[in-house]
Formats: sequence, C-alpha cells, structure tokens
Amino acid sequence: MSGSDAYPHDARTIVVGIDGSPSCLDAAVWAAREADRRGSRLRLIEVVEWQGEVAGHPDAVRAAAHVRAELRTVARRHVDGAVALVGERMPTAAVSAEVCDGVPVEVLGDSSDDADLLVVGRPVGGWEGTLLGVALAGRSACPLVFVSRIARTAADAPVVVGIDGSPDSDAALDVAFAQAHDRGVYLQVLHAWSDVPLDTAAGPAIEFGAFSADVRESVYEWVARHASRRPAVEVRYSSVRDHPERALRELSSDACLVVIGAGGRSGGLALGQVGRRLITTSRCPVMVVGPRARARIASALAGEVRTAD
Repeated sequence: MSGSDAYPHDARTIVVGIDGSPSCLDAAVWAAREADRRGSRLRLIEVVEWQGEVAGHPDAVRAAAHVRAELRTVARRHVDGAVALVGERMPTAAVSAEVCDGVPVEVLGDSSDDADLLVVGRPVGGWEGTLLGVALAGRSACPLVFVSRIARTAADAPVVVGIDGSPDSDAALDVAFAQAHDRGVYLQVLHAWSDVPLDTAAGPAIEFGAFSADVRESVYEWVARHASRRPAVEVRYSSVRDHPERALRELSSDACLVVIGAGGRSGGLALGQVGRRLITTSRCPVMVVGPRARARIASALAGEVRTAD
C-alpha cells in the first residue's frame, strides 16, 4: 500500500512527521525499519500550517490561494520523496502519505491517538527549533521518537533508559524494558543522581561516597518492580554523579535507542531541560514518554493485571 491510501483506525501504525529536512528522511527510514520489526504500517504526514482564510480584497484572496496551493505542492513533493526513499530501503513496507492543513502539533498530536509511535526528525534552529518537539512531548498519546541520524550500531547494542524518580521516568522504564525485550538486547539503566558541582574553594567539600551506595540500592529496588514483568531482559546499571544529559549522550554512542521521560524533574514542563538538550545531541534515536503516553501505558498495564486476575 502506498501513496495516499488510508488505513483503518484499528491498524497498528507508526506515524512520521515530514517537513522536507534530511533528518525527517532519516526518521522515515528508521520508522520503516521499526514498522517492519513490529508488523506495523507506516503513515507519513506533512502539515501545511494554514490557520485561516484571507478575507478582503479579491487580489489578496487570490494571492493567498496561490500561496496555499504552492505550499501543498511542495509538501506533496516532500512526502512522495519520503515514500520513494522508504520504498528503496524497505521494499515491502506498507506506507501511506498525506498532506494536511492545520497546526502541526494538533494534527500530529491527533494522529498519535491511534498510533504505536510518533516519529520526527532532529529539531534544528536552537530553542525555536525545539518548540514543536516540546509541544509534541506533552501532546502525544504514544511514545515520541526523535531521530537525528541513523547510526550504525552493533546488533546487540543496548537500549538505554534514564531514570530520575519522576512519573514520566517510571513509565519510560516500562517502555524501555519492552523495547529491550522485543529487540533481544540488554537494558542499560542510567541514574545520574547528582549533578551538583564540587567547588571546595566556595565552601566545604561534600562527601558523596557516604550515601551513594544507598542511592544505588534504591535504584535496584525501583527497577526490580518493572523487571518482574520482563524477567528475560538483562539489566546493567550506571549510577553516576554527573549531568544526566551528558551521561546519556555518552551512552548513546553505543546504543540503539535512548528512552527518557518527558518532564523529568522540570516542574511541569512538557519537555524538561535534559530532554530538550538530548534530542539535539544524542548519537542515536531518543524515545520520549510524556504524560498522555504515560496514562495510556498505565491503562494498558491495568488491563493486563485484570486479565491475569
């Protein structure tokens, strides 16, 4: 299936946001491989942001209509190019392509309601370039994946998950276990438990070693609750006193995927500081689990428990 063919709403689907950038093409190829591994369909969407009609002078109305048509033509070229690239790399991929009018975060957010994953390319343009990613992290009803580039990693490259004690991080741990299980790789759990700088000239030295063992023990207990559902997954631990973004970036060099919670300890931001930095610096795709995805995961887990009972 290709072109503009539609899928039934109950089909397992991975949605990719297309914008004509090189990173979105990498995102489409990564998503196609992921769809093939999962047995899902691929849905490519480019949104032409058009929030209202022009009223007034007839020439202005005609000019606006012309611009809108040109934007749709360019967008159609982008999605058709992505379909062609996916077809070259994954000839058996089941893929559809759409051009929609609207606000990107709303259209892509709505598409996530029935999707397994929402995938976008690496944000560019500094803080302004991450705004869509920030908004999508809060809006997406499924895990959101940022693909900066498709790295060549070993077949047994691990899934890395960063945990910090937040609710989104807890959901990210569930997702990371599932990802490692499905890929047949080990799970690397990172807990960057303190990034407080030690400056002895500014005050008394702080001895972290006295309680770092207790921190590690609490992490083991926390992870064990999730590991019971995926006992076959090997878990390895990194407990470091470092900035979490820097530590995750280092681990991403040899990973197939990094999983994080969206908000973390950011005090309610849709995508916390660590996430905003990591989606532009990671050397492998970053999967972000936000509050709506967390609620959906919790509902699914509750259903599993009821079924088991």
